[in-house]
Amino acid sequence: APIYAFFHADPDVNFDSDGTAEYVTFSCAACRTQVRQGLKTTDKASTGALICHAKSCWGDEAVSAVQQSKSLDKAREAIRKIGKKSQSKLTAALRTVKGWAESFSTQPPTKKSICVVTARWVSEAAHPFRLVEDCCYRWLQREGRPTQYIPSKETVSHDVKHLYQ
Repeated sequence: APIYAFFHADPDVNFDSDGTAEYVTFSCAACRTQVRQGLKTTDKASTGALICHAKSCWGDEAVSAVQQSKSLDKAREAIRKIGKKSQSKLTAALRTVKGWAESFSTQPPTKKSICVVTARWVSEAAHPFRLVEDCCYRWLQREGRPTQYIPSKETVSHDVKHLYQ
């Protein structure tokens, strides 16, 4: 399957106590996250976990392009050539500022990360929850991204409660 192009070519095979292969661990070529694929279940050929990680790490567009390619070798070569260009250029530019390179991304934030960051910001700055309903705040958040998710004041309240429990 071409999805393996996003991961290093030599996965680790983990064995259980009786010596049979239990699962294979693939390492992402971009972030080196370990993704495991079980070998003892009926869905041992399933690449769902690999696809899920590749989408979160590389984006939907890259994953769909690789899945449409016919050859694993061609997909690997394309990823090696192109890589995560916009992300890697930004990281390289910010590498001179100690500690800042990891805090920036060119990929839009996920709904979950928006909820967590908004809850943290509201609570640490002692802002009221209704601030997220302010039209100027919403305009700032959606600037350049008109479909950007903005949590409601009830969601922020719920997230703050769970964040500090």
